[in-house]
Amino acid sequence: MPIYKYECTEKGHEFTDMCSVSDRKKERPCTQCGGVGMYKPTFEASFQYGKDYSSFASDASRWRKRENHRLGKG
Repeated sequence: MPIYKYECTEKGHEFTDMCSVSDRKKERPCTQCGGVGMYKPTFEASFQYGKDYSSFASDASRWRKRENHRLGKG
């Protein structure tokens, strides 16, 4: 089963939990305060790897160009 990131709606704590894909958007109790934790989509989960995909992460040179632009190096 995959591990997903959650954020406490009451105090903003972040925590992870392991659950099925279909249950990932269900509320989870915060591990620090017991409040309501909601699923927090992560950047890593949106990547598509490989040459057959159109995401910027599929090509290392495009990734470097993006990072250099973001860091003001190019």
